[in-house]
Amino acid sequence: MDNENVNGKPNTARSYRTNIIDDNAVISLNLKWLGQIIILVGALVYGYWRVESRIGSLEQRMADANEQISDLVSRHIEDEQERFTRMEEELNWNQKELSLNLNPLNWRKKKKK
Repeated sequence: MDNENVNGKPNTARSYRTNIIDDNAVISLNLKWLGQIIILVGALVYGYWRVESRIGSLEQRMADANEQISDLVSRHIEDEQERFTRMEEELNWNQKELSLNLNPLNWRKKKKK
């Protein structure tokens, strides 16, 4: 009789007893287990949310990095084209100068011929 309560059911530590259908079918749910299950489910949901938010932020940063890289590549291409046109202009000027031969000492050589 030490383990029985007034209603004839055994005492369980921190449990809630419910009767289903009749007196013989009893479900005993330990409150400690219920708390642990709630904490576990909460931790899993929080972990999933953290992973999802981290993946989302990484995708956003990757898209920003790709956009920045494409901007830098286009700027680099423009700079190269500008440098190439400048070099072509210098080359044309140098060729023109060589064809004119602006050196006064060479003028006498041409006149003697």
